[in-house]
Amino acid sequence: MKFECIANRRRIPRRRTVQYLFLSLTLVFTGSVSAQDWNFDPVIRVAAEVDDNAELSVRTDNEVDLRGALIEGSADIGYSSQTTDFDITPRILIRSYSDNPELESDDIFVRSSLRHRMRSSNIGLRVHYDQQTVRTAERAESDFDIEDADEISEGDSGRVAVRGNRDRWRITPSWGYRFSPTNSVAADVNHYDVNYDDVFLNLLTDYTDTRGNFFFRHGFSNVNTGVIQLTGRTYDSADANSTVSGYGAQVGVERDLSQTTRLRAMVGFETTEGDLDSADGTQPVGNITLTRNLQTIRILATYRRSINATGAGRLSSRDSLSLNFNRQLNNKISAGIGVRAYQSRGLDDSLLIDDRDYIQLRSRFVWNLSQQFSLEFDYRYTMLNRVELGERANSNAILVWFSYQPTRVID
Repeated sequence: MKFECIANRRRIPRRRTVQYLFLSLTLVFTGSVSAQDWNFDPVIRVAAEVDDNAELSVRTDNEVDLRGALIEGSADIGYSSQTTDFDITPRILIRSYSDNPELESDDIFVRSSLRHRMRSSNIGLRVHYDQQTVRTAERAESDFDIEDADEISEGDSGRVAVRGNRDRWRITPSWGYRFSPTNSVAADVNHYDVNYDDVFLNLLTDYTDTRGNFFFRHGFSNVNTGVIQLTGRTYDSADANSTVSGYGAQVGVERDLSQTTRLRAMVGFETTEGDLDSADGTQPVGNITLTRNLQTIRILATYRRSINATGAGRLSSRDSLSLNFNRQLNNKISAGIGVRAYQSRGLDDSLLIDDRDYIQLRSRFVWNLSQQFSLEFDYRYTMLNRVELGERANSNAILVWFSYQPTRVID
């Protein structure tokens, strides 16, 4: 069955108004900060896109062979001093498909971070905002620009084969304090607020998920650090009238394998309980992350088992794998490969329709034609397997980007 979104005519002008206002404010702001000697790095990109199954349909007669054009504008705005680092990256992405206008969208993304260092402590704040049209509710992408595993989003719509508009906030304040050369504590709050509009039969539900974390670190040596993590969380699904609370603990180690390579491994549990009996239980959780940063090579590999918030009105257990490998071949050419895969299961056996396996393989090749202009070839293979329903879908997508970055300097 092919799901179709129900267009909300009154919402379209409001979304466009918000987008144009956002773009105008961004241009005004970027102009002012560039005049104050801040770091300002704008990028304009255009692309041609081809996707042989854009909605990951399990039926060959419902596959959408998508062909269209993309326009993207973004600006990385940053400020740095001895005690403070600030960065904000607004981005707007316009998708145009003449043969499939129902899949067109004007999407907005904002990523920002603030970090202030004091003598023995630091405070920080990360704010991410997305306003976008989603084709298949949640289509996880391999992101070559992520260098920190904590930046990988855990938010999941919890449904597949459903289209609609989504507004998503991720707000993460943090604090850290070092009270001796070997001992330190830290805390953060990871808050998601997700809202959906124009979704078929209201299959996606608005939700909030707030998770608080407390960390204690003890340095056993110059290269080994022990970590204890305590967690508390509250998940609330508005339309499903479901509230779930939880708590958990993890222990692990962080080890510097070299000056450029770092390993982190954590293992523990999370217990949840709520309005539905299916929310009660204890599940194992943990993660293992390897990062390596050289002058020409960057690697991020992480496996995570977590209890995931979803827009299906419930939590799920997720095993996820993310791998990014980037290599600078020379001063003009770079290449990368990425893997984003997960296995999502309900916390009990009563709801199996959303259980699924997902994998995306991505390759990227970038050729810097000059200091300001570059050409990028991007190929993505995506596979979705809905295990209990015996349904499988896959797609092949190719994007060719042409970019203009006026402030870039290639060494």
